[in-house]
Amino acid sequence: MGRVFISADTRQRIQDLIKQTKGMTQARLAKELGISESTLSRFLSGETTKLGNEHIIKIANIFSVSTDFLLGETNIPDKKNYDIEELGLTAKAAQALYTHKVNTEIVCQLLESTKFATLTNLLANYQKEVFITGMAAMNQNIDFLRSLMLGQARSVPEDKAAATAVASDLQSLKVPAVSVDTAMIQNVFNQILRELRESTESHLEESKAARKETLEQFRRNLTKGQDGFNLRTLTTEDLSSAVLQMLPDGVFPESELQQFGEAFTELLASSGDNHDE
Repeated sequence: MGRVFISADTRQRIQDLIKQTKGMTQARLAKELGISESTLSRFLSGETTKLGNEHIIKIANIFSVSTDFLLGETNIPDKKNYDIEELGLTAKAAQALYTHKVNTEIVCQLLESTKFATLTNLLANYQKEVFITGMAAMNQNIDFLRSLMLGQARSVPEDKAAATAVASDLQSLKVPAVSVDTAMIQNVFNQILRELRESTESHLEESKAARKETLEQFRRNLTKGQDGFNLRTLTTEDLSSAVLQMLPDGVFPESELQQFGEAFTELLASSGDNHDE
């Protein structure tokens, strides 16, 4: 879970963020907002009540918090809405996420994995290596031109400085060699797969435990402290009461519980009739 702040107004929010952000000051914030320090100071001190919406949006982006947090509508600062440019997504990638052409739950788990950043860097280097292989011919041409310049520097002393400088510039144009072990990429990916599996198994165990506790609580509510109960003698009120005790107030309208109870008792009665037959 992200950080949670105590309730506060916009001025206090901004002051807190300035204090908690390393290297940030009122002067620096005012400069990044494109306003004078005195204008920002007057707002924070309460001398003026106006700060433009565009400035609120800018402040939210500077501190990577939501505008709702700055306006005091939530105590959780984390941003939930980002422009695709901020996220570094292409329009095609954003569309795939938005239309659920990809499994967004899996995408989130991958992005949250501590090893996924390593995997993406390895893949980027691998892609770069493939690109560099295609640039080998260019490197050979650069080496040929450098040899000519260095030869000119040796044979014509008066051209030595200029030719050497050109040779140096040519050297900087060469694409550096990159070597990526594909086995390492596979290894990191397999580690991520194991993490996903372990996480899924953990959630399943938690779900089983929660279900077991829920059913046990439901049984306790129905038996009302007795050793057991007869399903045939259950009433709609018994079932509704047992369910109500398991839910926070107001979560489930009582009228819907009544309908649920009636449907459940009808099902029990129907099952009993079929069993008798």
